[in-house]
Amino acid sequence: MREKMRAALRYYKSHIWIEIAVSVVLVSAALLMSFYFYLRNQYYNYLISETEKSDEVVLSAAANSLNNLFSGQLHIGGEIAVNDELYSAVHSIRDDQFRLTPTVQRRLKNELSRITHYSEDIAALAVVTGEGLLYEYGRYWNANGLPALWSGENLPVLDEIYEGVMQNVKTRKAGYYLVMTRPAWRNALPTMNVFHIGFPLIGAYSSLAKVEAVIVVTYKMENIARTSALISDAALDYTYRYLTDAQGNIVFHEDPQYIGSSGADYLEKTKAEVVTKPLDYFDWHVHIAIDRQAILQRVRHIYSKASAVFILAVILAFAVWAGLLRSILRPIETVKHAMEGIEQGKQKKVDIRGEHEVWLLAAEYNRMLDALQEQHEMVQKEYQEKVEMSERRIQAERNALESQINAHFIFNTLNAINYNVLESGDTETAGLIKRLSNILQYTLSQKTEVTLGSEFEMALQYLYLQKYRLMDKFEYETAFPEEYGEWPCCKLFLQPFIENSIVHGFENMDSGGLIRVSGTEHQGRFRVVIEDNGRGMSDEEREYVMDSLRGEVNLDLTSAHRGIAIRNVLMRARMFFGPEFEASLESRPGKGTTFVFLLPIPEEPEEEGEKEVN
Repeated sequence: MREKMRAALRYYKSHIWIEIAVSVVLVSAALLMSFYFYLRNQYYNYLISETEKSDEVVLSAAANSLNNLFSGQLHIGGEIAVNDELYSAVHSIRDDQFRLTPTVQRRLKNELSRITHYSEDIAALAVVTGEGLLYEYGRYWNANGLPALWSGENLPVLDEIYEGVMQNVKTRKAGYYLVMTRPAWRNALPTMNVFHIGFPLIGAYSSLAKVEAVIVVTYKMENIARTSALISDAALDYTYRYLTDAQGNIVFHEDPQYIGSSGADYLEKTKAEVVTKPLDYFDWHVHIAIDRQAILQRVRHIYSKASAVFILAVILAFAVWAGLLRSILRPIETVKHAMEGIEQGKQKKVDIRGEHEVWLLAAEYNRMLDALQEQHEMVQKEYQEKVEMSERRIQAERNALESQINAHFIFNTLNAINYNVLESGDTETAGLIKRLSNILQYTLSQKTEVTLGSEFEMALQYLYLQKYRLMDKFEYETAFPEEYGEWPCCKLFLQPFIENSIVHGFENMDSGGLIRVSGTEHQGRFRVVIEDNGRGMSDEEREYVMDSLRGEVNLDLTSAHRGIAIRNVLMRARMFFGPEFEASLESRPGKGTTFVFLLPIPEEPEEEGEKEVN
């Protein structure tokens, strides 16, 4: 063995081409490694940058979508809370200490079964009283004979929801509802992730002071997550989207093993970089965690495969070049031209014309070109996939922001027109444009709570524009004390009733119309009056509108559309102002119509200086 090593060493020292080949290979390897690390870091930084940009877009789109979805779920919950059939069935057994008879059980089952079809996101409904669970209807487990959700160790959670809702009703907390994320998983259906919202069951005619039962609506998280882009469909994605509740616990994650764990513990465990955006409801947050380690591993994997092929190609090329130094033969020139072609971007194989070792090296060179071509095609394919994924994310951003862009475009355009009109001296037209812009901005803003003063101001600008449009058809008068201007108010509360007077009250009138809008304090509440001297209402129309004012829900879809806007705004007003809100109507044919609203006076916050020091 030692003799063979000595012979190899002597052969190395006696052939200069070996020294040249070794030195060239070592230098090339050093340059290759430097170039390798430079390209790898550049590509890694590029992926991180593009991922962060894309995640900002996806996060904004997901937050907007979730806000819209949760708003819809709360709206559905409000409709269930005022369901008179459900309230009546529960109220009918109150005197019997809420003992469930077969007749009432059938009523509850039929009504809850119907309510579950309000939305495909509803998984179950449960009615709970101070005595505990009254009845549960599971959309996916009642008919299949699976165990109930609210049983065993989950019953204390149901009692907790009941106590929380009743406390919110007692303290008049806005919305009155309570969100609970426990239990998140169905034991019998482990793939179903759910959360729960409790609403006070008040019926259509009752008040919050008489609430004795709570309706708990269980929603499926998967549909909401998929609709809001929380679940990624990309084949290669280095981000994880998840939701956390008010306590910072994960209520949804693309990887189910993290659901229910602490968000802080999750970040400590994964070492991920997180982008966060708060939601408008429930004090929840939506997050996107960027797995930098996964991105780095992917980059290393790609470059390891590419560098292995490239290193082999360099070794083979220089081995051929070093071998040709042994003699000046024709294959030297052939391989030289082939290598020069690679430097110029032209991959041309060597034409094999012999069978000795030089030609064998040339054959290896040809196989190297094939491997490079395969690697190039693979890299191109992965690059194309990333381009397509980026285009899909850009499209998602465009769709999510389209409505906001349109709104901003309208405001900016109207302001530009307003400036041009002002410069031309037409102040009247400029005033009209300014009022129209103010109304559009007020209507399309994301605020759900405004001040009483801004609501009266919006009504005044709306009357001004309608007066200009209809000319002599009507006049208007307004009276509003400025000291009440900062009170909170339900948005777009007055406009539907003013529009009712103009569109229906002054129908078939050419002139002589008069609308009065006034507000005064009256017996401990704020009294708002909207009256007109129009044609009034027929008995049928008056009864239809009176049903809406009394809070009765008319499900006859064939009814006239006149009362739809009024019903909607009254529903919002009752949810906003609470049980102290009242609405009344006076109207006679030919004598005009008067709407009267009584709004509760808000409590003034306690001054810090007035607090007693114990």
